[in-house]
Amino acid sequence: MARKDVIDGTRNEEGIASALPILKQRFGDRFQTGQSFREQHSHTTTYLPSQLPDGVVFVEQTADVQEVVRICAAHRVPIIAFGTGSSLEGQVNAPSGGISVDFSRMNRILQVNAEDLDCTVEPGVTREDLNT
Repeated sequence: MARKDVIDGTRNEEGIASALPILKQRFGDRFQTGQSFREQHSHTTTYLPSQLPDGVVFVEQTADVQEVVRICAAHRVPIIAFGTGSSLEGQVNAPSGGISVDFSRMNRILQVNAEDLDCTVEPGVTREDLNT
């Protein structure tokens, strides 16, 4: 695909406009719509241009994720998962707008089973944290 072939998706302007104040009321300062937050959550290391989300929610527990999904589903707003921001293929882009869900604060290591060589972690755990 050439850069000229990258197009934005269809935006649900009404749904996005309805969801934004609900997310702000529910999450307060953990919901950001500022330009710099949105740019940070759409940055990719690919040739694709950044396509910014309409907002970023910093989730801290499973219930937060469930609430974001409920709100966005009710208003038909796309959700973009954001881990450590190491997108190589543009998967953090928001071609149809939407809400970026930042998992960096869900960084607990829940269980390590050395004998089985497996573990249970939250999505924000980095490999460095796990190795330590």
